[in-house]
Amino acid sequence: MQILLRKIHESKNDFSIEKNGLVCRGKFWRSGKHSVIVEGTIEGDVSLHCDRCGEAFTKHIAEPFRIEVVDRPLKVDESLDVIECLDGIVDFDMICESEIASIQSEYHLCPECEGKNDFEMEF
Repeated sequence: MQILLRKIHESKNDFSIEKNGLVCRGKFWRSGKHSVIVEGTIEGDVSLHCDRCGEAFTKHIAEPFRIEVVDRPLKVDESLDVIECLDGIVDFDMICESEIASIQSEYHLCPECEGKNDFEMEF
């Protein structure tokens, strides 16, 4: 789903997108002349890899997110939760895919490794 930023109004609108078996839903609204807030939750079963043993496993998640989308270049010191859309198009599919990739890149342990403390630590 793509919407021109200039066509988004200040009133909150609902969205719901399904990607890779996960549901990304929430609200979006204009927060300024050049910005839109996209706020919601990603929920469902996501495929992950254990960072300790390397085995693939599935985990149910319900992760909130809040992203600001702007149609102007950002300064270096601005927030990391901002996406530039210099073409003026807010791409909700890309936002959801990016949030899913961010969740998958975090540190995860499978249920078997989660309770184990038999690893070496270097000091």
